[in-house]
Amino acid sequence: MCQPKITVALLAGGKSSRIGQNKALLTYEGKSFLERLIEEFSAFDEVIVSVKDDYLQDPQEIKVVKDENQDCGPLEGLRRALSESRNDFVFVSACDMPFVTKEVPLYIAEFFSSDYECYVPLVDGRPQPLSAVYKKSILPAIENQLKNGDFKLSHLFESLPTKFIPVEKSALDRKVFTNVNTPDEYKALKKPFIFCVSGIKNSGKTRMVCALIKEAQARGYKCGVIKHDGHDCFTDAPGTDTYNFTASGAVASCIFSDKRFMFGTSALAGQDCGETLGRLINQIKSLPCVPDFIILEGLKDSAYPKVEVLRSGISEKSVCREPVIYSARDDYQVEEVFNFIEEYFMGKINEVHKN
Repeated sequence: MCQPKITVALLAGGKSSRIGQNKALLTYEGKSFLERLIEEFSAFDEVIVSVKDDYLQDPQEIKVVKDENQDCGPLEGLRRALSESRNDFVFVSACDMPFVTKEVPLYIAEFFSSDYECYVPLVDGRPQPLSAVYKKSILPAIENQLKNGDFKLSHLFESLPTKFIPVEKSALDRKVFTNVNTPDEYKALKKPFIFCVSGIKNSGKTRMVCALIKEAQARGYKCGVIKHDGHDCFTDAPGTDTYNFTASGAVASCIFSDKRFMFGTSALAGQDCGETLGRLINQIKSLPCVPDFIILEGLKDSAYPKVEVLRSGISEKSVCREPVIYSARDDYQVEEVFNFIEEYFMGKINEVHKN
């Protein structure tokens, strides 16, 4: 049996009152949420963007429809998308769900039948009405509900034949159902935060890293550490830097040179420095317990934000490529250093501090 064509409707008309700005235009990894979703669903037969007002002008030649009934929430967005869709099945995704993938509507489509008009995933028993498929035939029910002043999207399921689809036994990652409603949830998307502790040899970089790990742990954060070393012979024996990082509380400790790297106790041949670093960062990100911070020791010429360690008699002037977000001199207090790191990455302040 040929699978029916599916229109994808991206709802970008929410008030975004809790986060203070339009969530569709928030960015993640260099793209807005809306751009990410349009790109993800570009291969589908039709993509529609539903908006509340005129803030958006035909992104990438995608069809844009505007609410006709104001302040009616996603129910009006669904109505407009169904009205304009050229297909009978419409997959709806809210634009505050930046990780939704094409696999979601494709999985839902496996349950299509003549018995249902709404197809709604369940995550831990909770319906996901803004990541669901609706049939064009439900338009009269939506219009009647709007007429009665009932804007609750989930109330449709009480009057329409609805197929609830548990996702626990599917291959879908629950991350795809993550939505962003608050500033804290938006900040959390950017974890792990990555920065360097840099400086010249014997300036106290390793001591600073260990102190920051302990301070982070005291505040409830987890850290991973990657050390760049100019030598090709390294181990994880007691007394080595990577051993000390782990002893200080790091959830992962790695070391690499231009030719080799070691993750945990596994030493392997590396390639170029940049590729090896990216590989180690991805390995840490894939851990079951993803750290809040990844600290890179060294890499003074990298583009990452840096805490530069300066030491009297050894390093009086900066040797690091910008951005240097904190210059820690002899009298630094680790609590103050971490206060700034926390504020810098959590977006509490924008300016940099140099002691």
